[in-house]
Amino acid sequence: MAGKKTKWSSCNLLEPATEGSRLCQFSVSSKKVKLSGDQRVADLIELPAKAVGKDWRDLVSRKLNIATLPPEKVFLRVVELPECEPDELLPMVEFQIEDLSPLPMAQAVWSAEAVPGSTGTEGNQTVLVMIAERGVVGDRLDELEAVNYLADRVEVPLLRELVPGEPREDGAHIQLVQGADSVLVLVSWWFAGRLRDVNSFNLPDTAASRDELVEKINSVALAGEVAGWMPDEPACHLAKRGDVAADWNTALAKCFGRIREVEPMSEVDLATAAAEFAARTTAPGLMLEDYSARNRQRFQDGLWMEGIKGAVALMLVGLLVFFVYGNMLQSKLEEKNNLVTVQTNLFTKALLLKAKVQTLEKQKALKYAALAAWSHVSTNLPRELKFTQLTFSSDRTPEGITSRKLRIVGTADAGKETFIDDYNLVLTRMEVEGSEGQKLFSSVSPGPWRKDSRKKLTTWSVECEFDGE
Repeated sequence: MAGKKTKWSSCNLLEPATEGSRLCQFSVSSKKVKLSGDQRVADLIELPAKAVGKDWRDLVSRKLNIATLPPEKVFLRVVELPECEPDELLPMVEFQIEDLSPLPMAQAVWSAEAVPGSTGTEGNQTVLVMIAERGVVGDRLDELEAVNYLADRVEVPLLRELVPGEPREDGAHIQLVQGADSVLVLVSWWFAGRLRDVNSFNLPDTAASRDELVEKINSVALAGEVAGWMPDEPACHLAKRGDVAADWNTALAKCFGRIREVEPMSEVDLATAAAEFAARTTAPGLMLEDYSARNRQRFQDGLWMEGIKGAVALMLVGLLVFFVYGNMLQSKLEEKNNLVTVQTNLFTKALLLKAKVQTLEKQKALKYAALAAWSHVSTNLPRELKFTQLTFSSDRTPEGITSRKLRIVGTADAGKETFIDDYNLVLTRMEVEGSEGQKLFSSVSPGPWRKDSRKKLTTWSVECEFDGE
């Protein structure tokens, strides 16, 4: 059955050459197929993997890989069928294929195509049927599959010259293809703008083969005369490929009244014509369906593997980025920690310095307070009294208040005790210098007296307290 037409973007055609193989690469557009590369490879393992391989890009830009068969491996038949839609052609041929095929159907693979411009007045169309041995096609596909050339189609490029895209001149169009030890003879019979018959003879390159070719061509001509489409003296259009001996012309002269030698299509033109036909047609060609299914499965498996590899690579890259980013963050964290440590040390030192300064300020204030207190108590001391001890102390209360105390111990002559009371009163009334009525001492507490009758002295004491920082 005809398949759905695929929109191809590029095409590869691989065919055997005199030495090694030939790989032709084409770019495919909606208007034309253009040759973009032509290279010879001595060994199939040297095929450029990027050019012939298929990866995820084939999902967007489809690539057509064409494998070729030599024309001597293909049996050709021409049949006339009622004109029909393209997708109905293969089912119609299938009804006759067992009669047309020289091989058992289990061992054969076949395809068919309508010959352009070969529709008769009675509404029939000419169809070219190609039949090949399944084993030959399978061996070729296995050979290519071993070097990762996954073929999508199997074509015979030389048939594009045998059956061109438009009707040919009346007569026998013969191609002689020189092989290593044989000559391939391809004959297409065109009359009244229609392809009437196609013949393929692969003959040994011996003298006897010339006579054998004459017999075969005469036999076809006789059958054509009986069918009514062969004229009395058909013309011969002869094209030669390779170093074909001149005596083949002599043999053909026995069959045709006149022979006109024509230039065969170049290898590039043949490959281009085959690629263009393969890219435009919906017919399956000589491709084996089980190989097509296997190639599709390999392609899908390859996509899965590439996807898994890509996911693993992406994960590894992600882990690497995470590791690098983590190291950067760790480095920044260490820098911040070091900065915090340095700033903490500086802050601690600053606090210590502040505390020392505050302590020094307090000590300074205490000294000034002590000096001021001593100055006041000394200046206002009556002459009848004497100091024997002045003690200044400072304590910190649980409430955080600094308590300052001044303890005065002195003596007075016997009978001068009244001066002690007067002096205590003076202490109570002392004011801070420069203030407006602020008492110097918050409390004045007289201490006990002790009289020494032997020395006629009275020892007295008083404790003065003043608060504040």
